[in-house]
Amino acid sequence: MTTLTTAAPASGSDRARGYAECWAILREHGKTFHVMAKLLGPERGDAIAALYGFARIADDLVDERPPDARPEAIRAELHQMLADLRRAVAGDAPNARYLVLGETIRKYGIPLEPFDHLVAGLEMDLDGLRYGTFADLEHYCYRVAGTIGLMITPVAGYREGTAALEHAKTLGTAMQLTNILRDVGEDHARGMIYLPEEDLGRFGLCAGDLPRQANDPSFRALMEFEIARARRLYDEGLALIPLMTTARGRAAFQFAADAYGAILDKIRANGFDVFSRRASLTVSEKLSMIPVSTWRAWRAGLAGRHEGPAGNGRPHAP
Repeated sequence: MTTLTTAAPASGSDRARGYAECWAILREHGKTFHVMAKLLGPERGDAIAALYGFARIADDLVDERPPDARPEAIRAELHQMLADLRRAVAGDAPNARYLVLGETIRKYGIPLEPFDHLVAGLEMDLDGLRYGTFADLEHYCYRVAGTIGLMITPVAGYREGTAALEHAKTLGTAMQLTNILRDVGEDHARGMIYLPEEDLGRFGLCAGDLPRQANDPSFRALMEFEIARARRLYDEGLALIPLMTTARGRAAFQFAADAYGAILDKIRANGFDVFSRRASLTVSEKLSMIPVSTWRAWRAGLAGRHEGPAGNGRPHAP
């Protein structure tokens, strides 16, 4: 494999190829993040594509692994990705995708710890862990989704010295909890149950019998309980919006939160049937949300200008 290095400046064709590969992954697999990247504009959108490409490939190593794949082999691949990431940041990228990823990390000052934590979260899936409490599940959600917030918030620009990154983590956790609620049936079919055992017990449900209990009032009550929890997390996480330093960044994050939050409405509209129906938004539904999300982000930006000490801080922007 050819090694690309910044010892000699990378060619435009190498960089173009890297972004093309990352955008292809984003268009195919990250529909909401694809719109988010477009809202951020070409340069910052490229950065989102580079970050998403890494995260998606790592996620697919775990979620799309063949039935006979050995967990040790998957772990080795994940840790090789982290090693390649560090090579790329140091200017010794193993391929074009890592070239643009390394440049993105350097340009926007993105720390490497979230990448390590993301891989640690994916390894939790390899272990098939169950979650006794929501605190346990929240830790998992931070690792596999809150980390993404920590990666992309510097790209959009935020006020340093504020709680912006904490809010970004919370927003990522809300989105992951939404994914978990949408995919209860799909995950159950492959032997994965993410709903906390304490919550199942609260409503008298048994993890192994969830499909059979899907039409019970107790299951619907559980889903309402979890949806309300997700809504509270969105409310907390959206405190990020006034702390962002760019109008495009505010609009992009507001849209992502609105689009994921709308999945919760779809789950309810489907009668909480998460076993035979998948709650999702059409492309046209997402596009129709952009004007409202942009307006909401604009209003939040105005509020942020008049905040007290919590809104102060040095802008973090390239």
